[in-house]
Amino acid sequence: MAKTAIKQSILKPRKNLRRNLFIISLLVVPLLHFVVFWLYVNAKTISLAFYDFDPWSNSYKFVGIQNFVEQFRHFRERPETLKMFINAFRAIPINLACLVLAVIIGYAFSKHIYGERVFRVIFYLPSMISIVILTLCYRYMFMYNPGMLEGPAAMLLRMLGVNYNGWQTASDDPQVISNIWWLISIFCVWASAGINIILMSSAMSRIPEEVIESAKLDGVGFWRELFQIHIPLIMPTVSVFLVNSMMAVSAFYLQPMLILGTNPGPSAYNTVGWYMFYMAPKAQNSDMPTISTVGFILTVSVSLLVIIVKKVTDKLTPDVDF
Repeated sequence: MAKTAIKQSILKPRKNLRRNLFIISLLVVPLLHFVVFWLYVNAKTISLAFYDFDPWSNSYKFVGIQNFVEQFRHFRERPETLKMFINAFRAIPINLACLVLAVIIGYAFSKHIYGERVFRVIFYLPSMISIVILTLCYRYMFMYNPGMLEGPAAMLLRMLGVNYNGWQTASDDPQVISNIWWLISIFCVWASAGINIILMSSAMSRIPEEVIESAKLDGVGFWRELFQIHIPLIMPTVSVFLVNSMMAVSAFYLQPMLILGTNPGPSAYNTVGWYMFYMAPKAQNSDMPTISTVGFILTVSVSLLVIIVKKVTDKLTPDVDF
């Protein structure tokens, strides 16, 4: 017995050592990836916002907050600079429209309406197709070249008496710009509707049937059931959606870029994400501080917005456990 106990006491540390080495070997690659491609890259990008490139010495020199002062001066003197920030924040109302549509249609699906499965496929279909192909199809629908090519949506608009003459992205007419943004917004809602509807309907399907039956016995109607039972019980899912909607501001560039088909976009349609996507690959040393400053301002703005929305939704979101 004594020999067995001694042998086990010797083998146990070796076994633990092999186990720990195995765990470390699994963690070392993702940790290195995090340190190099996230921590270092982001730290370097943030630090560049506080430097300026000196062509005489061919090096970066610390200038403090001078780049930020210059950028905020551009907001006042160059309307197109402020416009790309405003355009980036258009992602928020677009995502809110997606949320409203997803909640209403998801609720209808939870009531098992006639043809529910067919409608699920129809709404989810755009989410299954590549966004590039989807955008090309959408552009074709609204394409209008007199005497040559006319898309079905453009044809329908002209049949309804709408003075529609194509995209006209180079036009400075406020009405044209407004119409183009409406087309971009409709595309964003249409392209993301499927996954959001599935998300909301899945959250509603988890609501216990006893709760729904109890509400029906109390005489709760269709819309009252939606606003007083379903929405409060899926608020954790809605909260996550709202936080992600705020974060989408920095990534809002692919939709207008693909729809307009220009690079970079006209100032009326440009966003911060589009600006950085276009500038970063061809940026010179002197351009990097400006790009970093723009990205840092957007990151701080979005982070503050996310924190505020998270605090508010946490207070509004009940503790649900079912």
